[in-house]
Amino acid sequence: MKWLTSRYVFLLAVITLIISLCLQCAWIRQLYTAQKKSVATALESIVSDASRRVTYQSIARGHEKSIRFQQFFLSPEWLALRQAFDDLKVDNLRSQFHYGITNDSSVVEMKMSFLNDPKKKISHRSSAVTDGKSQQEVSLQDRRDLKVMDSLVNHQLDLLGLHINRSYALYDYADGKLVKGRAIPNASSAFVSGKYTYNLKFQNRYQLVVPTITWLIIYQMKYYLISSFMMLALTAAAFYLLIRLMKKQQLYAQAKMSFTSNMTHELQTPISTIAVALESINKYHLIEEPEKLENYINISRHELQRLQAMIEKVLKQEQMDIGKTKLQFSLIEIQSVLKQVTRSMDIQVREKNMQLLLASANEPYFIKGDAMHIANVCYNLIDNALKYSPAQSRIEVSCSIADHELTISVKDNGPGIKEIYHQQVFERFFRIFNQDNIHNVKGSGLGLHYVKQVVTLHGGRVALQSKIGKGSNFMIILPLYEEN
Repeated sequence: MKWLTSRYVFLLAVITLIISLCLQCAWIRQLYTAQKKSVATALESIVSDASRRVTYQSIARGHEKSIRFQQFFLSPEWLALRQAFDDLKVDNLRSQFHYGITNDSSVVEMKMSFLNDPKKKISHRSSAVTDGKSQQEVSLQDRRDLKVMDSLVNHQLDLLGLHINRSYALYDYADGKLVKGRAIPNASSAFVSGKYTYNLKFQNRYQLVVPTITWLIIYQMKYYLISSFMMLALTAAAFYLLIRLMKKQQLYAQAKMSFTSNMTHELQTPISTIAVALESINKYHLIEEPEKLENYINISRHELQRLQAMIEKVLKQEQMDIGKTKLQFSLIEIQSVLKQVTRSMDIQVREKNMQLLLASANEPYFIKGDAMHIANVCYNLIDNALKYSPAQSRIEVSCSIADHELTISVKDNGPGIKEIYHQQVFERFFRIFNQDNIHNVKGSGLGLHYVKQVVTLHGGRVALQSKIGKGSNFMIILPLYEEN
């Protein structure tokens, strides 16, 4: 499992996302094609229905009470018959149409004739209606029916919520030439309906023209597109969080192993010292030499105190992690705390031949907090600076106030910390490796994590300013106590 986690999990996630994206694209493409056909069918149905209704209205004037007449001219079979008649492509074709109503019946006559001799030509296909009207009356009626036809088509489009840019083209019935309107667009996203007559005058044929239906289709697919995008986004987010969690777990496992190794070393040192001291007392009969005996007992006591302090540190950290730590808040004068901490570290400072400088302010600064934990925080920060700074270095401790906040700063001349680690150094067990993947300084990896937790419990925050080769400046910012 380790090799899969470390080497291939990211590649597997990328491949899965790519496959998911391809499947979603294929599904959306199929859905787009289906929606396009559906929209085209709906538009075609609107135009054909309008043609049937307007044609009926044009011939039913005065015959509205004839039920048979209505059933015939409004039937889809009649529309199919008329459409086939209009679309018949035969040279030298003549057509004649007649309709009328007698006392007890309706008469519809369709007559077609064409020349058998191919050498004889008729100038164009012609149709005639024997209803006794003049050509001027026929043209006027045709314009009225065209207006009704276009109005009905637009009305039906609006009723269905198909708000699209549209127009119509008008073609001569006889020769099929464009009489009015726009030519058919060449774009694949365009829609053009069939050519429909809108009366029985055989003047022109109507065609709906929509330059593009792409945005209409996309609008109708909006919920599918949103759900598809959300699924991909959630999948990508899940993989990202999973990989991030796995990396954190891997770093945590490495840090925990390092912590175990370091703590084993730290625990072995006092245990070994005590063992040697006890063995020396027994081996060299130091009971008879009180001065040497007291010296060895003091060494053992010091190592036991050191061992106890390390165990308490781990236990306190554990209690704080599970939220069992209860802080005892009181009014604290922070400068006196800093003086006490720096004074207690004089021996360590002298042993490393370093300088520990405390910049005191002229007035006291107060905060509300747990005195013991605040002192431990300051001790941890200064102790880190001592550990990681070279001999004869200078460590500066200061405090200042700004915007109702107190800032405690511990600045050293150590090796510095890369910016990518500025947040990670406050995580539990985390320690920075050197180039050989070995810790230069032994430690538990708990100190800075403890600092951040305590400061957070006090309503404050931690900050770090550091660059490689230029030292580090650890800052804790706490709410300043001010009397009303």
